[in-house]
Amino acid sequence: MTTHIIAEPRTEIENDDERSGLVRSLSGTLPPMLGNLLATLVVLVTLVLGIISLVATWTGNAGSFLPLFQMTVAGTIVSLNALYARRTFSYVITLIGAVLWLWVSVTPFLPFWQVVLQAVTVTIMAFGVVFSLAAVSLSKKPRF
Repeated sequence: MTTHIIAEPRTEIENDDERSGLVRSLSGTLPPMLGNLLATLVVLVTLVLGIISLVATWTGNAGSFLPLFQMTVAGTIVSLNALYARRTFSYVITLIGAVLWLWVSVTPFLPFWQVVLQAVTVTIMAFGVVFSLAAVSLSKKPRF
């Protein structure tokens, strides 16, 4: 006696990362030379800005350039994300979040709004890292 199991068609749409438009658009691969060049450029610019921030802090002119702490944290996150996702341009959200965080850090706001805006921009940066990781993993999957 044979038993046949017929799968029922699914009526609901799965909500996975492969159907997400943003992740799918960011998971497109770049040519290797272009991806490596862009990631290297991001790392070098971050390194130069970090050194200028360090020198400004050491000379006692910390207010004349970007804050050292924010520059170090944002630079590290963006650089590592760019190096990991160099085959895609999915680290653009992290880069935008880091630039916004640095801008909020040097712009004088009332203390409440300073904290709120910094929390929002750090969240954008973290959101960018998560999307970048998802886009890189999606770019490594075969497309049918």
